[in-house]
Amino acid sequence: MIFFVPGYDPATESNLAVAEQIVHEGSHPLLGSRATRAELVAMLTREAVPLFAMAHGRSDRVLAQGGETALAESDMPVLGKRLVFTYACHTATALGEMAAKNGAVWWGYTGAVTAPDSSAEFLPFFVEIFSYIRDAFPNASSRVELARILGRLAELCWSAEQRMTDLLSENPDLNVVPAYLCLSHIWQRLRVWGPGEGFPLMHPEASIPIFLP
Repeated sequence: MIFFVPGYDPATESNLAVAEQIVHEGSHPLLGSRATRAELVAMLTREAVPLFAMAHGRSDRVLAQGGETALAESDMPVLGKRLVFTYACHTATALGEMAAKNGAVWWGYTGAVTAPDSSAEFLPFFVEIFSYIRDAFPNASSRVELARILGRLAELCWSAEQRMTDLLSENPDLNVVPAYLCLSHIWQRLRVWGPGEGFPLMHPEASIPIFLP
């Protein structure tokens, strides 16, 4: 698996704190200053393995270190029929649909998403959840399995919310708002585009707001 996670501002540094704890042996990490477009394209060309990314995003691109473009429509041929998970704003709209039309399976996000909270109290919750995503998304071989994964992901987020509530009851001064938002976004705004599909799959309880910032 290729891990692509820049780290150059507060949001991406929080992503990086999670990624550094879930990279496994035998993977291909492009983290921090190595998360450049040149490094990613070279790795995608060389390795026919899934891609796990956490970054800033736009509707038509994923961003690399420093805010440069990492992946865009022109890169679909090198992306190929690959399994991709990208925790990045707006990447389930135009880019996800384009990737699927080119044969990829694209796990991305609609609207904006909040970065994980990397504080000592909350980081373990996000490491657990993104570890599950890391292990699960390459193994969704059917819509039934995909639905099961989406359901389990929501359950993990709900469990983390309860544990955060317990922490808050012990320490009312904790700022839990960013962490709660991230947990909600992880499962609520996740969309999965499959090859040849005209609409992405999502959790059955995920909301579809008219206006999505």
